[in-house]
Amino acid sequence: MDTFDLYTFSIGFTMLPLNMNLRETHSVGVNTREWMVSAQACPALARYNIHLTGVSETKFGFEFIRNDPPMSQLMACVSGEGEVLVNDSWKTCTEGGAYLTPPNALHAYRTPKDGAWTVCWVMFGERGQRAPVIQSNAPVLVRLDPRPLLSAINGLYWESVGGNEPAVMHHYVELIQLLVARATQPWHSDDRLWRLWEKVDADLGRNWTLKDLGKLACMSGEHLRRLCQKQTGRSPLEQVTFLRMRRAASLLSTTPYKVETISHTVGYENSFAFSTAFKRWMGRSPSEYRAAGKS
Repeated sequence: MDTFDLYTFSIGFTMLPLNMNLRETHSVGVNTREWMVSAQACPALARYNIHLTGVSETKFGFEFIRNDPPMSQLMACVSGEGEVLVNDSWKTCTEGGAYLTPPNALHAYRTPKDGAWTVCWVMFGERGQRAPVIQSNAPVLVRLDPRPLLSAINGLYWESVGGNEPAVMHHYVELIQLLVARATQPWHSDDRLWRLWEKVDADLGRNWTLKDLGKLACMSGEHLRRLCQKQTGRSPLEQVTFLRMRRAASLLSTTPYKVETISHTVGYENSFAFSTAFKRWMGRSPSEYRAAGKS
C-alpha cells in the first residue's frame, strides 16, 4: 500500500473531467465567522514562515480555488463536513481529516449547500530559500485529530487579543509548529534531519561541531549543510543555536533557574555570550524576556 492509501480517508466523491478548468475563487461567504492571527500581529509566527493561522466556522458560500498558490496550508476539520479537491475529484472531509496543500499545486475546498464546516488551519507563506512545509506533489487528505491544533490556535488568538505577552504567544506558536510538523512529516523527502535534531535537542549542552552533526546524520558536513539550508533556511550550527534559544525561552518562562544556569544547560559556558545570542534571536535579553512573561 502506498503513502496515499495509508493516509487518505474520504466519504464519497464527485468525479471531475480531467481537462477541468477551475476559475480562481476566494470567497469567505457572508455567514462565515473567523478568528485569525497574522504574522503582523504576532511576529513569532514569522520565525516559522507562518503567514496566517485561525479557525473558521463556515457556511455555504465558503469556497477557495487556487490554481498556482505560493503557499502551503494545513486545514483540519473540527466538525461538520466540507469538500476538498484531491486527484481531480471532490472528496468529503469530515471530523478527523485534514487537507494538506503544497505550494504551486491546484487545490480547492468548499462548504456544501445547507452545510456547516468548522476548520482550524495554518497557512505558510513559502520562501524560495526554504523547503516547503508540505512536500507532497499534490494535495492530500489525511487523518488527524484536530483538537490539539485547535486548542493551540485558540490559545494564540485569545492571547493576541488579551494579554498579548510575547513569551506566551511564542509558546503557542512553538506548539502550533510542532503539531504541523508532526502531521506533515510523512511528506518530507529526507527524515534524517528529523532524527538528527531530535538527538541534538536531547543534548543541547554538548559542544556540537559540524563534523559531529554530519557523523550523527550519517552524511558529510557539506551535504548536511546543503540539506539543512534547503529545509530550514539555516546552517546546521544555526539550527543548533535555534534549538538552544527555543529551550532557553521555555526555561525562562517556566522555571526559576538563574540565567547563568540556563546558559550552561543549553551549551554556553559564558552567560554573557548566551545573553548576547538570546537577544539577537529573540529580540530581548533573557531578563527582559522573563519579565515580559510575568507582567
